[in-house]
Amino acid sequence: MLRDLHYNFGTKLLNTIDPELAHKLAISFLKYFYLSKSTLPDSNILKTKISDLEIMNPIGLAAGFDKNAEIFNPAISLGFGFTEVGTITPEPQYGNKRPRLFRISEELALINRMGFNNIGMKKIRANLSMEKKGVVGINIGANAKSINKILDYSKVFEFLASYFDYVTINVSSPNTENLRDLQKPENLEKILVNIQSLNLQLKKRLPIFIKLSPDLSFRNIEEILNAGENCAVSGIIATNTTTSRESLAEEYTSVRGGLSGKPLLQKSNKILEHIAKEKKKKTILIGTGGIFSANDLYEKIKLGASAVQIYTSFIYQGPRLLTKLKKDLESLILADGYKNLNEAIGSSLKTKRES
Repeated sequence: MLRDLHYNFGTKLLNTIDPELAHKLAISFLKYFYLSKSTLPDSNILKTKISDLEIMNPIGLAAGFDKNAEIFNPAISLGFGFTEVGTITPEPQYGNKRPRLFRISEELALINRMGFNNIGMKKIRANLSMEKKGVVGINIGANAKSINKILDYSKVFEFLASYFDYVTINVSSPNTENLRDLQKPENLEKILVNIQSLNLQLKKRLPIFIKLSPDLSFRNIEEILNAGENCAVSGIIATNTTTSRESLAEEYTSVRGGLSGKPLLQKSNKILEHIAKEKKKKTILIGTGGIFSANDLYEKIKLGASAVQIYTSFIYQGPRLLTKLKKDLESLILADGYKNLNEAIGSSLKTKRES
């Protein structure tokens, strides 16, 4: 109870100060002061897999929070089923000019134009001395001023992939100029061919995921799925942030950057549902975008996601959110007559086909 009070007070306090400073303080707290496992064991009802990786619950911490691989173990200890670090680039980079992170509290949303700010792959590898407590993925990207962005992905993969459990190819951030051009099939296939060639050289081949933009057309998505299937990609993360401002007040329409949070839910779900209908059976889906409740989470599971990732809701609600999400999700699964989460995956699509 006392721990929950501390978390609640701390989260409320952080949400009153500059958002980027608040993020830095949260990372420092988790890195230096959060030391031990303090959550109750997860129910077996929530146990699932992403590719061949077993996780105790389907809730992951999305990339963008732990940019420099500093707090992946504390994240697992908080109760996340898995976590994803990054985005990490070959060379260190400051990112875009400040201010570059904006709260829209009335919409439970954020706009960020951080620009892959990170300390670079070499410094990050020097920090990777701790043994992982759970499943940890790495999200990799390209430097903004790189003359060969396609090659940047291979550089980071070769240097860091063996330290992690899966790799996400980030070609969908709107905050690095021309990065989204890498979602074009001809560019994406070049990245994936290089990555899979390096992947074959590892002692254990890693699952490869592609993180997609929610602003793609269905035709674009189908082209990307074909490229991914040609290159033996394990799965898709749907979706990254959006440049759309459809539901926001006029004052935010000119703020550049990627929008995340509650306004993204239905947009990301439409993409998730389309991918679920078009993908091959073996392709794993991770749903992200707009999750603030167990109902939001469960909707993505029923649309075909094997797991989900959260970010903005964690910023606004803090660690207490995890306990509530898991408890309520278990109730929803049992109320629908399923024995476990795996039975519920894709159930909405099955119902639509039957009707």
